[in-house]
Amino acid sequence: MKKNLWPLMGAFIVFYMLVHVSGHLPGLLRGKWTLVDERSFTVQLLSMVTDMSISFLFVLSTYMVMHKYYPNRKYVGLFLNIGLLISVAFISCFLTSYVATVALSRDPVRLNLFFRNNVLIYILNTIFAMVFYFFTYTRQKELEQKELALQNRTSELSFLRSQVNPHFLFNNLNTIYSLVYHKSEQALPAISGLSELLRYMLYDSSEKIELEQEISYIEKYISLQQLRFENPVAVNMKVTGNVKEMKVPPLLLIPFVENAFKHGDVSETKEWLWIDINMTGAELIFSCINTKVSKNKDFTGGIGIDNVMKRLELLFKGRYELDIRDNEHQFTVKLDLNNEE
Repeated sequence: MKKNLWPLMGAFIVFYMLVHVSGHLPGLLRGKWTLVDERSFTVQLLSMVTDMSISFLFVLSTYMVMHKYYPNRKYVGLFLNIGLLISVAFISCFLTSYVATVALSRDPVRLNLFFRNNVLIYILNTIFAMVFYFFTYTRQKELEQKELALQNRTSELSFLRSQVNPHFLFNNLNTIYSLVYHKSEQALPAISGLSELLRYMLYDSSEKIELEQEISYIEKYISLQQLRFENPVAVNMKVTGNVKEMKVPPLLLIPFVENAFKHGDVSETKEWLWIDINMTGAELIFSCINTKVSKNKDFTGGIGIDNVMKRLELLFKGRYELDIRDNEHQFTVKLDLNNEE
């Protein structure tokens, strides 16, 4: 933990001046605090600076004791050292007062007045040092917790994204394997298309990208999947709004489309998949609807959608609504995302 000595000094000067002024406040209100001449002002100023320096050394010592013992929960050492500091401070003040009053002016030391004046001052200084330390300690811990949470969040997001890559690669290698096995002329275009998608997945490490890039990725993915069929699969995809204005995490929407191709009732003759992407201001509304084989009971399973749900919760908590509906013949995903932070 940082020691924050300069802020401690600044805060102490303000604290000391407030205490010093408040001590003379009754006299000021009665008009009795007056300066006789310029010399008396100089003497009072030097006395105040000396007293402030001694008090600050005590506060600094108390603060350093707190800094050394409190984080390690060494409370016995903490209280013993603070008690020792207070004892040394009292003895020093008493000896100073004794020399000033008895040895020089021959006046007796008034113990009741001495303790009344100094006990309050050192109690206030001790409280100030402890309060300042606890304030900076708590603030530092909060900053450390936020930094740790951010690091954990970044690590988890990286892990989740790394999960998408092999999952996607495994599914598409199956597609290419099928094309090669059947000696299809589409095998080479499929490999080329897959390499483009992998380049996007592996080398675009940005935390967020333009929505337009994600849409382009979806279109390339659909084209790659269409190579599995002699005739292009009927897919209805509609994009409205300015998709360049919004940025989203890479691979946020593609798992829903991938899931549709994996589990949907893919048809070469009729529309079976509807994708709608609507951008209005800072709000993104994404929907993906596909027909499905009624016997498919585990349509919502798989790592892809679970992965997206976890990333949404990490990145857009409280700013998104995800509605997934699965009935006998149709699977529907609707994502409403607010990009305003």
